[in-house]
Amino acid sequence: MTIGGIPNQPQLVEVVLATFLLGVLLVDRTTAKGTTLTAPLNWATLSALLLLIASFYLGEDSLIQNKLLQAAIWYIVGCSTFCPLMAVLGAKRPQNLGWQWVVATLWLILVWPALQALALPAGPRLELFAAWRLFLLALIVLGLLNYLPTRHWLAALFTAAGQGLLLGEYLEHELSSPWRFSIALGSLLVASVLVMLRRTKVPEDRSINQLTQRWLSFRNAYGAFWGLRIMQRVNETGELRHWPVHLTWFGFEPKTDRESRELTQDELAEIEQTLDSLLRRFF
Repeated sequence: MTIGGIPNQPQLVEVVLATFLLGVLLVDRTTAKGTTLTAPLNWATLSALLLLIASFYLGEDSLIQNKLLQAAIWYIVGCSTFCPLMAVLGAKRPQNLGWQWVVATLWLILVWPALQALALPAGPRLELFAAWRLFLLALIVLGLLNYLPTRHWLAALFTAAGQGLLLGEYLEHELSSPWRFSIALGSLLVASVLVMLRRTKVPEDRSINQLTQRWLSFRNAYGAFWGLRIMQRVNETGELRHWPVHLTWFGFEPKTDRESRELTQDELAEIEQTLDSLLRRFF
């Protein structure tokens, strides 16, 4: 990691940031124990490990001097950052385990241009078709939109920025700075730390506020894709049972119609049972 005895500063920073990122994710794995978020965190940990290995071995004084091979490796590693989000989209029992084959298949599809370029090299650069670049951009936007309306919106922005910088060369929006990968890894590290720090603890008292906190905890962890589906299911049950409250994106709120009334203990128990039946497939 030195050039003529002088430390290669960008590469050194990349290795340090990737090491911290891996450490944060390893610590964070304990919070997902027993939930379907274990698989997404496993993918995130694998991605961080690959980023660390790539940062260590693909510096200016790398033993790998083939520019195409270097570009292909960074592309493959960069595409691995999409796997955690894809795992979240299938994080519902019982299909969550089988869904990991879908995630792995998507990763293989994403990296196929790199494998093809290595097998049939046509130049020193890895070139992607316009449709492929749009596909990568769509995945970045998908991850951003899934968490943008949640408590983790800032982490979603940092994650999207990190992915964009990692893959910028292949999206034809390359930042020429030698610190590009350092900034990308720093963005991903900040995102991981923000997720850890912004988790909320659900109160143990049995009340509508406790149920709201359970909902918000789920919504923030799983994002808009699953949040909207669970919200719809809860409100469908509420319409059938004539509850005086309905579930909004921000929690349980009283209905504003003329039949609005206080929530009874039996109805509170029904809401709790409904949430239990829906969320047990995630937690």
